[in-house]
Amino acid sequence: MLHAFLFEICGLQGGFTLEKREQQCNDYIRRTVGRDKIVLMLVSGGVDSAVRAALLHKAISIKLQIQYVC
Repeated sequence: MLHAFLFEICGLQGGFTLEKREQQCNDYIRRTVGRDKIVLMLVSGGVDSAVRAALLHKAISIKLQIQYVC
């Protein structure tokens, strides 16, 4: 029933992969930051900010400054 709803009614195609999503995120980050900006990111140590920091580091590594806040 869930399969029918997702693929027949909603029209999903089932081509999602984590690799594609990560590449989309990296492309978006690079476009948004550009070539001449430096990003300052404040992280709390939680999972959400750690994942964001990892994505940003992968996309723009040398232009990223990370500060831990408690």
